[in-house]
Amino acid sequence: MPNDFITLNALSKELDSAVSGGKIDKISMPEADEINIHIRKGGENLILALSANAQNPRIHLTTVRKTNPLTAPAFCMRLRKCLAGGVINGVSMLGNDRIFNFSVTARNELRDEVTYSVIAETMGRYSNILLVDSNGIIKDTLKQASFDTATKRCLLPSVKYELPPRNKIPCTDLNAVKQALLNYSGSDLTGFIMSAISGFSVATAKELLYLAGAENSEVPDEKTVDHIISALAVFLDVNGNKAYSPCCSVVEGTEDDYFVFPYKSSPLSFTPAPTLSAAIERCIGKKDEKYRRNEHTKHLRKAHAAAVTRLRKRLEKCRARLSEASGLEKNKKYGELITANMYKIQRGDKSVTVQDYYQPDMPEITIPLDERLTPGQNAQQYFKKYAKQKRTLEVVNAQIEESETDLEYLLSIEPSIETCSTDDEIAEVEAELIEAGALKPSGRRNKTRTKAAQPYFYEAGGFTIAVGKNNLQNDKLTFKIANGGDLWAHAKDVHGSHVIVFAEGREIPENVIQTACEIACFYSQAQPGVKTVCDYTFRKNIKRHPSGKPGMVLYTTYNSATVIADEHKELIQKD
Repeated sequence: MPNDFITLNALSKELDSAVSGGKIDKISMPEADEINIHIRKGGENLILALSANAQNPRIHLTTVRKTNPLTAPAFCMRLRKCLAGGVINGVSMLGNDRIFNFSVTARNELRDEVTYSVIAETMGRYSNILLVDSNGIIKDTLKQASFDTATKRCLLPSVKYELPPRNKIPCTDLNAVKQALLNYSGSDLTGFIMSAISGFSVATAKELLYLAGAENSEVPDEKTVDHIISALAVFLDVNGNKAYSPCCSVVEGTEDDYFVFPYKSSPLSFTPAPTLSAAIERCIGKKDEKYRRNEHTKHLRKAHAAAVTRLRKRLEKCRARLSEASGLEKNKKYGELITANMYKIQRGDKSVTVQDYYQPDMPEITIPLDERLTPGQNAQQYFKKYAKQKRTLEVVNAQIEESETDLEYLLSIEPSIETCSTDDEIAEVEAELIEAGALKPSGRRNKTRTKAAQPYFYEAGGFTIAVGKNNLQNDKLTFKIANGGDLWAHAKDVHGSHVIVFAEGREIPENVIQTACEIACFYSQAQPGVKTVCDYTFRKNIKRHPSGKPGMVLYTTYNSATVIADEHKELIQKD
């Protein structure tokens, strides 16, 4: 991704045109490192996303409305206090680096006009968002640092804001860049541009040389240097010429990175985007969404894995105890044989040899005795062992059955953890793990607003198909929403979603049943691209599992179809 000054400078000019003159309507902080500024301009509502996430720092206009925490963080409250109702004067870059400056004019408590700068630094793990007053004094900062050894700065309230130190030639100083290129005598021109001139990524440096017709391994002559400078001038003002054509690179069918125009030096294919903001949202937004989901579900995955491990260890112990108690029939037999042959035994005997009348040929067997006990007491001792082992077997078998049911239920939650994306869905899975005893209730006060998550809905052949996202939804969908004549489908012998085809009194055609089965296999742990068996039957044939666990069912009357999993995105109903 060319997350460099050249690309971001084009983005700043695009944002300047889009938001300048807009009024700040609202400020929210949906993530611990992300600010959303809601702007009203020309009768249009815009959302400006500023993210200081170390993995995916980004700044762009977005159409995604995220759920906000019930209690706004202190930094968000400070931004609201200072900027709410303010007007954005303009957007610019600072220090020829990946630093955005949003100038805002607002009013203080005395209704006097004051000017603030919202500074967003998109520099990897050093990314930050700061509120700075007109005198350059930091009012507040998202990430505070008393002194950062890497950036050589102090980032604390009441401290003067300073740009990170630079030891490279600014890419905007064309004369200095030209002189540096004329003095270059090495064999890696791309590496030299990266190390000596600020504002370049590898991809942009290669594209610059490609546009100038320069070879990476050759020392450029004065004519070639002039071509490089001319190409650099195009980059620095790309918004003002016809070359500007925001796009996304495509890797293995997925939009991966954003560019100001299709880089001819790149072997990748590109898809056009209406704006650079849209390209960023399509590429980095997806990566950020995946990263956020992993972060938000990390505690769920950890608790789930720990609970599964505990249950498996419990099962191992129970099976070991079961093995120890496996000799109960032998103890019963020994007790009865001793009772039948008491006349042969004297107190003090260490063993007795008798005929085993339990076997057809009645072979002789030797039974160990306790020489301190009478024959009757020896018989009673074997009967007591038998009774104890019998009780143990009953208890252990019950424990094994319970543990196996609990383990099966926990394993059925795993697909829900991997697929949940919204706060509502995460909250449902969290509630399910708490109910299962795998997770302790959280005492956090700063929870997000959540409501009941909705199933996925499809439209196929005039029939509505619903897919549960987790066990709670599966249970509700199957036993509270679906009618007896509706079709129920589930991937066979793997954990996955319940799928309901609402018949509404009609006969469901084979092609709709196949589609439902393909969707059911997609939302399961079935291996993608491999033929999978999917069971389907009428809802009236589905019974709750005796354990009462949500989403666990029993059925005996059913048909099966062998299909390949397919999400069928084209059939998903739009909200």
